[in-house]
Amino acid sequence: MGSTSTSATARPFFKALCNAKLKLLAVFLTVSTILLLTLYSGGLSEDISPGANDEIVNGTDYWTWDTSTRFRKIEHGKGKDYTGRVQNATCDSFPSDVLSRIQIILKTSATEDPKRVHTHMTSVTRCISNLLVVSDKETELHGHHVHNILADLPLPAWNQVPEFEGYDALQREESNIDGATGWKLDRFKFLPMVERARKMNPSAEWYVFLETDTYFVWDNLFRMLEQFDPSFPLYMGSPAPGRHIGDEKVNWFAYGGSGFVLSKAAVDTLVTREVGEYGEFIGQSLSEQYMQVVKDDCCGDSVLGFALYEKGIELSGMWPMFNAHPLDSIPFGDDHHWCQPVLSMHKSQLSDMIGLADWEDERDRTNPLLYADLVDYLRLGQLPERQGWDNGAWGGIIEQPDTLPQHESLEACRQACHDRDWCMSYTYDTAGACVFVRSLRLGASSKLEIADQFTAGWDNDKIQNWRANNKCEKPMWMKPSLTRIF
Repeated sequence: MGSTSTSATARPFFKALCNAKLKLLAVFLTVSTILLLTLYSGGLSEDISPGANDEIVNGTDYWTWDTSTRFRKIEHGKGKDYTGRVQNATCDSFPSDVLSRIQIILKTSATEDPKRVHTHMTSVTRCISNLLVVSDKETELHGHHVHNILADLPLPAWNQVPEFEGYDALQREESNIDGATGWKLDRFKFLPMVERARKMNPSAEWYVFLETDTYFVWDNLFRMLEQFDPSFPLYMGSPAPGRHIGDEKVNWFAYGGSGFVLSKAAVDTLVTREVGEYGEFIGQSLSEQYMQVVKDDCCGDSVLGFALYEKGIELSGMWPMFNAHPLDSIPFGDDHHWCQPVLSMHKSQLSDMIGLADWEDERDRTNPLLYADLVDYLRLGQLPERQGWDNGAWGGIIEQPDTLPQHESLEACRQACHDRDWCMSYTYDTAGACVFVRSLRLGASSKLEIADQFTAGWDNDKIQNWRANNKCEKPMWMKPSLTRIF
């Protein structure tokens, strides 16, 4: 988005530049983050994939399909206020007929915040009549039966696995169980949830998996799936590096938080078992085959990707359409977040799940929802300055040295951003740091204990002018790639 700069890229802890103690804290937190990411990716080497930094020319990196919505048009505003018409009107327009071909699976846990589960099921998945809800405890939620898929695991799996002590406690409904228990059990759910999905709906053409902090744009997903053949083994999602597969390479898997899609052919290939002369199963189930792998790995989505790879199905990386960013940290206007359709977002705020679902229902669905359109929902280009706000935590830029005038005051920081044609927003830290942001980014509240230090603002005129000069002629439906990564 714009010109080059000799400025240094700011880290989330840019305030540490002006405080020695905070410098030490920043080093500690940065190292901790790296260690956590290393654990998540299974202890990967740095050389995760030859050519991982290759540039892909946009001109050959996307399709410009002419797609049409399956949603029906409905009349709004007749005797209903905005907050009162939420579910009925939305589901009147929802194309329920597509659910005969598309099975949607929501993964949750008995330890999850009930408010989050409730919000998701009354907003994102409120119209999914065939929703398959899988968890670690049998129950009922919002008219849907919740399936305890861990009960499907073979009995030998329970031996010498300390996580299942927490599972037993969940079944006894003990009151002292926290979210960590659910997280430790989570990795055991991925394989049996695919098996259960096929068992429940073997005729589905597509299987779509999401979590309770995943927002899906159903209109865009249905448009995209119309372009592919479910009899071809397809595995689509946002790529993340997983297990070693030899020659200093790793297997790429679809990050579960962003949601992912498996075609009928992929699921059939994955779960098919060897049978005997009389049709009896003589081969192990998918969960049995990979139980030791699951025990040894940190993450079930990584194991699922590895199992698919061993069955000959590699990931079709569809980032940025499947997005690991939450809405408030999307860098709108960069090369990947403007004319591309939005399929999913991760770590969605509860208010955004409700707000986006309602806002989508109000918009004209003639065209697919692009990242450029989400700017209207966020009102970027119309926002007043906010105290206790940080829009430069990731991707922010601090120009050196720290004695430059913009680091002296909020007013100087604001003016310095205005003077740079590439600066769309700024954050000023009273510790003495002015942070510039190139992209159109909302940002989020600062931590309460340091909220008084931060004030963020947007160059609204510049944002509006940039938008006016960067209209999207066609949606950019991104082709599969493992080199185009965030």
